[in-house]
Amino acid sequence: MTQVLAVIPARLASTRLPRKVLLDKTGKTLIQHVWEGAKACTAIDRIVVATDAEEVMKAVKAFGGEAVMTSPSCASGTDRVAEAARHFPDAKIVVNVQGDEPEMSPEPLYALVEGMQANPDADMGTIAVPWPQGVPLSEPGFVKLVTDRQGYALYFSRSPVPFYRDTPDTPPHGDRPDGQPRYLKHVGLYAFKAPFLQEYAAMAQTPLEQAEALEQLRALENGKRIAVFISRYTGYEVNTPADYEAFVARQSK
Repeated sequence: MTQVLAVIPARLASTRLPRKVLLDKTGKTLIQHVWEGAKACTAIDRIVVATDAEEVMKAVKAFGGEAVMTSPSCASGTDRVAEAARHFPDAKIVVNVQGDEPEMSPEPLYALVEGMQANPDADMGTIAVPWPQGVPLSEPGFVKLVTDRQGYALYFSRSPVPFYRDTPDTPPHGDRPDGQPRYLKHVGLYAFKAPFLQEYAAMAQTPLEQAEALEQLRALENGKRIAVFISRYTGYEVNTPADYEAFVARQSK
């Protein structure tokens, strides 16, 4: 029985870096790197790639992975994950593993799956990491988030949150007086209780979601709670040609 299902959405016609899931300068496609990272997490019972292209499906099968076809009209990765998950009705938890995280490791996946299993009240969960060295807070591609004292998300933003009014020049790294990281970077890993995933995918887009271009805000605007689990994961998304070249360079070391 598939208690924990991981779905990797892999759209071929990505906007900023077309065909990125099939880039293979390392000797492996980007999607294979993601799949192998997820495979290392034994808390996941089954992994499938959700794609809209036969070419991606063939590539996944070539390295021994499992893939399902989804509609090319899916508006987001979450919609694609929700469609794929309907093929596996016995899944209790569905993990959305982004298809552009080739340095995915089992550590954040364990934190996410085990956190969701230990928190029966959480319909949805995600991962955050302490703010990485060398990245300015002004970088909009690195999403910031703040949580309440119970570890549930209060807000996600592309702008720096929180703003330290009395010490605005304080470096973003390090901890607050209570020992928690001063700033958190969001990692685009999500876990859903299976019924809530279908509910979430059916929700209309919301104003804050559209303003920030962050679909997780849809859940918050609808009064849902997102549990946030802290990890030390250091991988990065590949969104541009420069991102991919940097990844290839790291792999060659």
